[in-house]
Amino acid sequence: MSKINQAVIFAGGRGERLRPLTDHLPKPMAPINGVPFLDYLIKTLADAGIKKILFLLGYRAETIVNRYGKSLPGGIQVEYSIGTAEDLTGRRLLNAYPYLDDRFLLLYGDNYWPIEIEAMKKLFENNKASAMTTVFSNKQGSGEYGWENNVEIGQNAFVIEYDKKRISKKLNGVDIGYFIVDKNILDSQRQGNISFEETILASLAREHRLLAHVTDRQYYYITNIESLKNFEQVVQKERFTPITLEAIK
Repeated sequence: MSKINQAVIFAGGRGERLRPLTDHLPKPMAPINGVPFLDYLIKTLADAGIKKILFLLGYRAETIVNRYGKSLPGGIQVEYSIGTAEDLTGRRLLNAYPYLDDRFLLLYGDNYWPIEIEAMKKLFENNKASAMTTVFSNKQGSGEYGWENNVEIGQNAFVIEYDKKRISKKLNGVDIGYFIVDKNILDSQRQGNISFEETILASLAREHRLLAHVTDRQYYYITNIESLKNFEQVVQKERFTPITLEAIK
């Protein structure tokens, strides 16, 4: 089974719903019990065996660059692709094309989930897929939008529909990111400020090329002050740990 060494993190949006915290901080740096959210996220990547992290930055990029530098504990190498706060996710990813491994883990900088990396890799390779998302089963209505889902998964574990507007009645899970992506699905010559979700993922779903790893394990998010406060409580209860601060170079 091939290793996945690189994690690519979307971390460049403005995070308007987390104001006033994000008036001076990028959303992934919002404090969780006094520690930046990204510190917790990076710990899960280290636990999953990731050796390289590429941040896709825009809004207040210098805050993240100044904190994490070029390396992290455990020998993790850090790189940055810096755009503008107005760049959409697809544009950020395509701008970073030269820095991408042939296969990489792609995730959002505002979701936290203990990564089931071995199960993900096994499913991906067994299906000879080129792209895979992680879908929370949402059996208890504990997703970000309550009982509302945004993907429909068929019995063959491939996504039938990706519906960011959550309109379809057939939707049966919540896309939480944590994608495995083969670089060859991306068109490095594509122009325009495009959305990864609404353009690239939606196209893959229509072509029956987007696999889904379904998980029952709860994920967490910091999209607004309420969800941030909830995650603070979860961190204490579940004893989630961040990377070791004093070891940062």
